[in-house]
Amino acid sequence: MKNILARGAVAALVASCALSSCDDDSQVGSSITKGEVSIEVDSLFTVVGRSVRPERYDSRSADLLIGRLKAEGYGELESYFAGRLMPAASLSIPDTIKEEAVTGMNLRFIFPSSAFTGDSMAPQQLSVYKLTRQLPDDIDNATDLDGFYDPSSPLGTKSYSATAIGTTNANKTKRSVTVPLGADYARSVVRQYRKDASVFQWPATFAKYFPGIVVRSTFGRGMVANMTNTEFIAYYERKVKKTVVENGVGVSRDTIVTDSATLFAISPEVLSANLITLKPSQNILEMVAAGQQVLMSPGGYNVEIDFPAQDILNRYNSDNFNLGVINTLTYTVPVSHIENSYGINPPPYLLMVKSAKMKEFFASNSIPEEDDDEVFWAKYDKEKKEYVFSSLRPYITALMRDGGEVKPEDMRFTLVPVNITTEKAGSSYNPRTVVTACRYYIAHPTMCVLDIPASKVKFTYSRQVIK
Repeated sequence: MKNILARGAVAALVASCALSSCDDDSQVGSSITKGEVSIEVDSLFTVVGRSVRPERYDSRSADLLIGRLKAEGYGELESYFAGRLMPAASLSIPDTIKEEAVTGMNLRFIFPSSAFTGDSMAPQQLSVYKLTRQLPDDIDNATDLDGFYDPSSPLGTKSYSATAIGTTNANKTKRSVTVPLGADYARSVVRQYRKDASVFQWPATFAKYFPGIVVRSTFGRGMVANMTNTEFIAYYERKVKKTVVENGVGVSRDTIVTDSATLFAISPEVLSANLITLKPSQNILEMVAAGQQVLMSPGGYNVEIDFPAQDILNRYNSDNFNLGVINTLTYTVPVSHIENSYGINPPPYLLMVKSAKMKEFFASNSIPEEDDDEVFWAKYDKEKKEYVFSSLRPYITALMRDGGEVKPEDMRFTLVPVNITTEKAGSSYNPRTVVTACRYYIAHPTMCVLDIPASKVKFTYSRQVIK
């Protein structure tokens, strides 16, 4: 195997060549300084791929998708969700407020005006049910929740749509769905807070009192929406002194006002998951049968590829040089849009993860690290219509360190639609983008064709031949 230098050794190779011309009479170190340095670029590698559809996948997410959608060119999607609740650590309703002054409680769902797919005018209805059993920690898209709640006894039901008609200017960027739960329920919760506040101190203890909720679509087709906020809000009345003008004189009067307090909510800190079924359209099935690499979510197709690691190593090891430095290894995947009736587009991010490691990666809430050699991510470039995995260098150098022996499982990767959350790190001179969260992409339906036969692997390395 060839000698491999660290990343910074490229400059050293160039510098050593320059030094040899400064003192031609010197024999000290001449055996290592008199040589030729060049940069080699190779992109003549072939990647093969195929669409694969997992029966079960990790559907835990802060994105909670609800509704039914039938889209020409895409298929039929149905989703509902379930979640535990994060309680407020303390009751913000003052103890001086009598229980009778608690007038009601609303369960409010909020979704951004852009967080739906389908017909904004399509009438929808959702129903909320109280869980009677704890959700399993390993819940996934196909978990059967029969027996976890009573479908005949909803906490509440509400009709809604995604249209902006009737909204104020302040609400143009979001829509809300408010489910009234009634005064009796609100008072029972306040009573429990005052009876034993310790129940509300931790999600685990609160789950024993209130395991959580299931939210199902009980009417309507033609739309799915991503509920980004789910919160229980209690309302109560209290007296305040207000000055009113009577006969030209300011008089202080007792006035009844209504206040509110958020008592619990679904949040990223507690378990929530989507229960999803998808029936791809006939044209999608035909494309997959014809060998096209269709990518589709949620609950659709991933694309599995065989990455040409052995060919890359063969290219490197067959070259004639003494010292070498791996500079870059990138993978560019072109994308084709699939015509459909609701403008469903490619996912915003794509994960490239070793197939053998994929289930473990999502189950443990892992993220791709900067120096990761098994998992990588790319952002969709809308202008160029492609994904570029630009940081594959650790992958190939790890294989070289292991002796260059490449097993089939080392070359098999799965391309998965994901949602990536990032933040900036480092200094202004050396900025870095750090991934802070990575989950399956569920916020919207997505699809496209990955043109794997036209994808490009670009391998660049520096070499020195010592004379």
